Amino acid sequence: MAIPEILHPHVAAFRNGLDRPDVAVLIHGWTGSPAHFRPIAEGLVAAGIGVVAPLLAGHGTHVTDMIDTGWRDWMASAAGAAQEATEAGARIHFAGLSMGGLLGLLLANAFDATSVTTINSPVFVYDRRLRFSFLRRGSRTIDVYPPDEWPAGFATEYARQYDSTPIGTVAELHDIMRAAKRHLPLVSAPALVVQSQTDETVRPESGSYIYDHLGSVTKRMLWLDRSRHVATLDTERTTILTELVAHIEASVRIAAGQAS
Repeated sequence: MAIPEILHPHVAAFRNGLDRPDVAVLIHGWTGSPAHFRPIAEGLVAAGIGVVAPLLAGHGTHVTDMIDTGWRDWMASAAGAAQEATEAGARIHFAGLSMGGLLGLLLANAFDATSVTTINSPVFVYDRRLRFSFLRRGSRTIDVYPPDEWPAGFATEYARQYDSTPIGTVAELHDIMRAAKRHLPLVSAPALVVQSQTDETVRPESGSYIYDHLGSVTKRMLWLDRSRHVATLDTERTTILTELVAHIEASVRIAAGQAS
């Protein structure tokens, strides 16, 4: 079976430092790619934290490859990366952008995650058509939209994602959103919720909802003032990195205290 050609070398799955005690599982969003996490991953590795970033099924090649995938496939891709880090003996820290954050929440308990972080993960979105997505489940239609215009300071080199939408899979995204909402009270790992006030895709109240409904005893909210939806590449990406490193380190201390 032929392996699909990837869009760009940056969209490939990557891993570094799996032999370290703590590994961050970096999960990209719907129609996105691991490229969105590469700048932050470099900073995590420099801070002594290993990283593994899976390429979710159907992503990073051609949008038609995504048509026949769904939430089970994307979940399996993320779980496979977490299992790889677990088998290496590492403590697991999930960090996901958009849908990737929801996948991390859903997997956190199964992998006894030491921490979990969501970045602009959707509960409420601006596109009201999402609620009717079930009507087009299984459609093979592709909607193409104009290329994004990135602001000054944006890490455009890593802005690698599909420039179109496989309409039939929108319902699968909606399924994950609903499942994550129901699952929030069950999450117990220390949590960092990152939300952009200026997100053009996810309504900012999503961050507040996630924070308010998490079952985590230890949790923190980080608001970004100038970042778009792909905040991991925007002008506040250094802030995200700094806070993520601090969150992981604090969560390790909490885990050590509980063990003792």
